[in-house]
Amino acid sequence: MDYELIKSKRRTIALEIKPDGRIVVRAPKNASKTAIDDFVNSKARWINSHLEKINETNKATGNTIPLTEEKIKELAKKAKASLPQKVSYYANMLGVSYGKIFIKCQSSLWGSCSSKGNLNFNCLLMLLPEEIADYVVVHELSHRLQMNHSPKFWAIVESIIPDFKERRKYLKENGGALITAAQNARSAAGKKYYTYILRCADNSLYTGYTTDLDNRLKAHNSGKGAKYTKTRLPVSLVYYETFSTKQEATSRESLIKQLSKKEKEMLIKKNLKFDNKKDIT
Repeated sequence: MDYELIKSKRRTIALEIKPDGRIVVRAPKNASKTAIDDFVNSKARWINSHLEKINETNKATGNTIPLTEEKIKELAKKAKASLPQKVSYYANMLGVSYGKIFIKCQSSLWGSCSSKGNLNFNCLLMLLPEEIADYVVVHELSHRLQMNHSPKFWAIVESIIPDFKERRKYLKENGGALITAAQNARSAAGKKYYTYILRCADNSLYTGYTTDLDNRLKAHNSGKGAKYTKTRLPVSLVYYETFSTKQEATSRESLIKQLSKKEKEMLIKKNLKFDNKKDIT
């Protein structure tokens, strides 16, 4: 089983599956390949289970590339142009009125209808077959006649969408993977962690990690940073890398701290991103 290996000053072996299906293994510097392979193989069932979920997401979206925040914004724009037309069309068929239409990337619902007739739709509908979006629109508009899920409600839906049961089943089977992909995208676009190197007034180098580079640099230069930099002001930012998790940032911080001054200077000069000391020697 292929995987990316990152060795650092840690005590245990850890495994992570990225949203794009990459398997990342983090291990102690002295861990043997045999020990690492044995660990990965022992997690085979767990790995395959998660990879299957990722494949389901890709199948549902029709893509091999996971959703991104930019992609979600594009879907919202597309939905704003498409769904209001469907609402108008089916509202006329049902003989109902409606209020405002809102398009969002929702974490669980595909649509909703308020007591005032305002409609909410999930922009991820744009990744599903058009007949599924039609079903969701009719479903919500039917609530203008029945604000429940009684037999009368489903009879209204069926009068417009005779095969609504099949469409509803499709949404249940494929929709969850889409929402998971959107959640992953939102998570990836959320908090970022930075590993950085500062050059001090005496030309020494300081390594740390933070979630806010600008404020951290200001803190160092105002004497509110690390004890080391307080007597070596001012400091300037000369290198940084960005990560999506604290663990990744602190692992990289630990790795950089193990480098000699000369190796750090090489890192800064080449603006390298590396996984082990061999990458810069």
